[in-house]
Amino acid sequence: MRKKAIITELALLLTAILSGCGWNNATETAAPVLPNETETGTEIEINAGKQDGERFETVIMIEGMEETVQYEHVKSDAIGFEMDYDYNMLERYSEPERERFISPYDDLQDPWNYLEVTYSAENADTVSASVRETLAGDYDMIEQESYALDQAGECIKTDAFDAKDGAGTLQTVYIIPASDGCRVATAHYTLESAEGFGTRFDYLMQTFSVIPRN
Repeated sequence: MRKKAIITELALLLTAILSGCGWNNATETAAPVLPNETETGTEIEINAGKQDGERFETVIMIEGMEETVQYEHVKSDAIGFEMDYDYNMLERYSEPERERFISPYDDLQDPWNYLEVTYSAENADTVSASVRETLAGDYDMIEQESYALDQAGECIKTDAFDAKDGAGTLQTVYIIPASDGCRVATAHYTLESAEGFGTRFDYLMQTFSVIPRN
């Protein structure tokens, strides 16, 4: 009788242990596996809470390959925008009327690979027409389209090809509407660097957002 009681107690104890293990496993596996969004910044509001000059890492795709890049946050109260740029590939030059991000290998006085951001009090459609007219003097092919930026929403994107002087340069101009006019971001690069700089500039513009001007 005593032996049967001991066996019964052991059976109950084993059942309790197995039930406990099953509950713990269920609890652990029920937790969702989240992507590393905080570090990469690719699926969150990129500009949320970042300060001017703050640096961090993110991952982008260049020529079909993942590449870890070092970004620095830009907040320009004078022009009215925020953006992240790759500080290893570009150098920042701040001026009262513009922010420029220039390849360190270029001549600062006459750069070929750069992104320039300015403010205009005119509306986006007026600026778009002016940009198209100006580019028509330097390029044979110009294309304009409505384009969605991740942070800034709809903008007007103008691509210019086939430079008339045969210099082998391209330009992409993003005109971002705002309540006080618009922001104009001009990416200038060469045919040889189109895959590199052209792609990088587009990634930078996906972090672009408009803020009120001081």
